[in-house]
Amino acid sequence: MSYLSAAVISLDDPAAFADAGQSWASARLGEMGAVSTTASQIVMGGEAAGTVIVAFEWDSIDAAMTGQAALYADADMLALMKDTGVTLHRRSLLRLQAEFGTRTGDFGSVLYVGGPSMDDATAQESFALAWGHMQNGANGLTALENIAGGPGTFTGSVVTWADSLDSMMAAATENYADPKIQEALASTGMQPLGRVLTRRLF
Repeated sequence: MSYLSAAVISLDDPAAFADAGQSWASARLGEMGAVSTTASQIVMGGEAAGTVIVAFEWDSIDAAMTGQAALYADADMLALMKDTGVTLHRRSLLRLQAEFGTRTGDFGSVLYVGGPSMDDATAQESFALAWGHMQNGANGLTALENIAGGPGTFTGSVVTWADSLDSMMAAATENYADPKIQEALASTGMQPLGRVLTRRLF
């Protein structure tokens, strides 16, 4: 499974940042070893509203560390961050444990969860069960284990990618109403802690 380094930033110019990501910055990050890069702005999320989650996918932790150093050594990247007013608030490392569907859609949800860490086989089984419902309102689901995020209560996050948040939330309601899902939550000790809703920048 791959790793994601997720940076939470604020921006003065989200439109220019999105344009750069779509036109050249994602490709530049690929040259630095990033398998994929996405950016999503939190629209509904309490005090986090307005911030942007930039997620870089890497093949290994070493690749994530090397790529991070390369990013800050690149003159064009530094200019982009300066010109768009980037301020870094936090950076975390997560490991992809299970994924279904595609990372496509104009909108998304990040559900923060607590509880004991799950082994990969259990995660795959549990989220496959959830995807049976979520696919009715979402394009994809990505389950991530928190590896390095500093002190905090959440041990993982579940990212859902969607064209309609109404459809996604309807599927989520259906999901939580399933007795098998309730049983899986009880057996794994997973506890939903909070959710943010996002719009995709690139």
